[in-house]
Amino acid sequence: MKTYISKTIRILFIVRLIFLLIGIVLSISTYAQHNHGSHGGGHTMAVEQSPNGGEVKNAGKYKIEMVANLFLKKDQLSFYLLKNNLKPIPNEGSTGTITIEYKDGSTTTDSLLAKGDDHFVAQLEKLESFTCTVKVQVKGKIVSAVFSYSGLELNTTSVYTCSMHPEIEQNKSGACSKCGMELIEK
Repeated sequence: MKTYISKTIRILFIVRLIFLLIGIVLSISTYAQHNHGSHGGGHTMAVEQSPNGGEVKNAGKYKIEMVANLFLKKDQLSFYLLKNNLKPIPNEGSTGTITIEYKDGSTTTDSLLAKGDDHFVAQLEKLESFTCTVKVQVKGKIVSAVFSYSGLELNTTSVYTCSMHPEIEQNKSGACSKCGMELIEK
């Protein structure tokens, strides 16, 4: 009976010690991510998070955030004009344009369309990689930012293989180099 109580006490001690160590690790982690700039410290360890989950670029005294959702049928790109503290600026009275250069070298220029009261949207013609220049006129001044996006690259290259020798692959139809059978599309 005494050894049972002794083992139980040791197990409880170990469990409490584990929880104590986890608490210390979490406290250190939280402290390391804390932003000391808000109360006089000269450094910031926290990384700024974009308010809408997109990519934020500096644009003069403002910032522009691009949110891409290429799975939508329209309005695949959303742009938010932000103050330097990442607070949104209403889009009322502002206008904008977007110039998109696609991977294949084609270029389109279009007006940004106001959507809701805090952002603009744009349409894509292609789902491939692109670079876009966004210009927004706000309070009589034009601010701009350049964004790059990898797009949805579709692999349109066919691969042909032998049903008897799957290790044989080539990018055009023909005969298997081992057995002479007709290659089939993979």
